[in-house]
Amino acid sequence: MSITNKYHVSGMSCGGCARTVKNKLSAVPGVISVQVDVAKKEAQIVSSIGLNLDILREVLKSTNYNIAELNTA
Repeated sequence: MSITNKYHVSGMSCGGCARTVKNKLSAVPGVISVQVDVAKKEAQIVSSIGLNLDILREVLKSTNYNIAELNTA
């Protein structure tokens, strides 16, 4: 079973930004895949386990990017 979540990622402005975010988030245990949309400033993460937002924030702490839950309402 996989879980798909979307997140808002601020600070991205180019393909290089997207690659950095994707690489960092892909390294989180349980993450199966990451898709990043620079224009929408979103990341879609497919994982095998529920992900803790604090862990995602921690892996991006050394970058200029911030991640937050995306309100889809």
